[in-house]
Amino acid sequence: MNIIQAIFALALMGMVVAGGIQYVNPSAMAKSRVASQADSGFSVLEGAYRSRQASGAAAPAADGWQAALFPVFGTMPAAVSGLSWSYGVQVEGNWFCLSGPLSGASAGDPVMGALTFLATRRPEGLYEVTRSCGGVGGEPAGTVAATLWMQRAAR
Repeated sequence: MNIIQAIFALALMGMVVAGGIQYVNPSAMAKSRVASQADSGFSVLEGAYRSRQASGAAAPAADGWQAALFPVFGTMPAAVSGLSWSYGVQVEGNWFCLSGPLSGASAGDPVMGALTFLATRRPEGLYEVTRSCGGVGGEPAGTVAATLWMQRAAR
């Protein structure tokens, strides 16, 4: 009886291994890659910003923020999936943003899914995914903006 169970277990295992390749979701792989790149980029930007603060320098101005941070406090992260990095200063605070056009329908777009997923890795209230950086302005549908606040005034 035990040998029959072993044969069935091996056959089942073989079917799962051979057939499992068909169940890999390419969208999930793209989402994971984009989330990893975006998270890494936000971490690099935050590290450079915090290093500049620790040196006693004021927060960089919106104009010339890249020269104020790089290469002294780190290296500029690469663009992620056709999106671009930006920095802003508003009354509410300072932020870094990853923004650009979506490649597909917003609900099923791997970029939108990846950037939304990052909210689970960032402090509540300091990371948001909208259509415009810093949550201001009305960008057209089909765009995405993930904003990470470095400093934010209480609402």
